[in-house]
Amino acid sequence: MAVTLPEVVEELLSEMAAAVRDSARIPDELLLSLKFVFGSSAIQALDLVDRESVTLISSPSGRRVYQVLGSSGKTYTCLASCHYCSCPAFSFSVLRKNDSLLSLPGFSLPKHDVIFV
Repeated sequence: MAVTLPEVVEELLSEMAAAVRDSARIPDELLLSLKFVFGSSAIQALDLVDRESVTLISSPSGRRVYQVLGSSGKTYTCLASCHYCSCPAFSFSVLRKNDSLLSLPGFSLPKHDVIFV
């Protein structure tokens, strides 16, 4: 049975969330796995999370949107439901160049869309 990249990412993020719940710390091997899957953009995404630049906004209907305060001071909107972000990195890397490791049909993330909930 073949495993898809989105399934690998989902499992990795689940393991990371469990580690944070258990010890408030993410083990180095999970961070290395994250970097392997997402490349160097994982480090930039974690930096945004560390700086508390990511805000989750939930509607009463259950829809979720992430607002990310970029290093430039501009706020970007990430729609997790359709894997879209308004930032220039998403536009360039995913929409124009289409060279993201995760540029599979229906699965593309910009560098700061790695969100731990």
